[in-house]
Amino acid sequence: MVTFLDFVLWGSVIAVVVVTLGYPALLALTATMVRNRNMDELAEPSVSLIIAAYNEESVIGDKLKNSLELSYPRDKLEVIVASDGSTDQTNNIAISYQSRGVVLLTFPRTGKTGVQNQVAKRARGEILVFSDANALYRPDAIGKLVRNFSDPDVGGVCGQLDYLVGAEGAGSSESLYWRYEKFIKRRESELSSVVGANGSIYAVRRSDYVQLDEDMISDLVEPLALVRSGKRVVYEPQAVSIEDASTSYGIEFRRKVRILTRSIRGLLRMRQLLNPSRFGIFAVQLIMHKLLRFLTPVFLIAGASALAGLALLGRYRALSLTAVAVTTIAAIVASRQPSGRPSVFVRACHLLYYYVLTNCALVLAWRNVVRGDRMTLWAPERSHK
Repeated sequence: MVTFLDFVLWGSVIAVVVVTLGYPALLALTATMVRNRNMDELAEPSVSLIIAAYNEESVIGDKLKNSLELSYPRDKLEVIVASDGSTDQTNNIAISYQSRGVVLLTFPRTGKTGVQNQVAKRARGEILVFSDANALYRPDAIGKLVRNFSDPDVGGVCGQLDYLVGAEGAGSSESLYWRYEKFIKRRESELSSVVGANGSIYAVRRSDYVQLDEDMISDLVEPLALVRSGKRVVYEPQAVSIEDASTSYGIEFRRKVRILTRSIRGLLRMRQLLNPSRFGIFAVQLIMHKLLRFLTPVFLIAGASALAGLALLGRYRALSLTAVAVTTIAAIVASRQPSGRPSVFVRACHLLYYYVLTNCALVLAWRNVVRGDRMTLWAPERSHK
């Protein structure tokens, strides 16, 4: 019995370390294995910027102003607001920009992926750029995205999302996590293709766009579908989108449950890509970056249960008490708004709490998947101010 619990405990610890730290370390060691990228800095294909919006009256005006001020040639940039059954002033605000060339397309409430599918059929641009209403682009973002499409093997491009952080807490922890994610995306892109994009800024060649089921999360499944069809999806760190980070752990938790529920469903739908004999190194990336990360709560729960069992048998009691104490302290510290500049200890507590929160969201996401809850519809929870 003790031997089995030891195996479960240390096997779980190793699995978590490998997924969280080992995979990024392996990517760092493969820095010399970089695939060539052909980019044409002068390329100016026609572009349709598609802004999915549901009740975004607080941000849509700023987004459209930002879009019209981009440095990309105006006669080659189509700006489309895809309103997913908005009931506030979103549509009226978009209409006020029609004289400046903004196109408003309204749809019954179907979800983000559904309206993107519909707009992709009607957009005129050679390149489709998908964005959120609360995402503000740097002036050269479109140009940096489209230069990658001079390579015919590239079907999609993921830009870089940067977060504006107001204070220590959910936002700063999310921003730190996203820096970790950006490193992984850059290295995966250099080795083969990125494993998913981000909904704030990604582009697809219109001729390569894959129509998705409405319950799929487009910024994960669309890149996977492109890879399945033989295309590459690359990461462009100079195409920058900026959003405000979450202002509370409650907002971030609800957002993660929704996104992770749809992401797990998407991965299961595209599970054929997990076969290394067919998809090579990309399959390994997908297993490490998504599948095993989605399974991290299994490792954590198994390891915690084994540790508790061993403690009851008189072993690892100090380790067990330390784990409980550290997690409790992190939760207490994270529940308080720090005054002044936070110490390293406070930041570490917030980061640990954010990690626990994310894995709790994963547990609920798996529950939703098992119960068949698709979470197709979305509503804005944070906005640019």
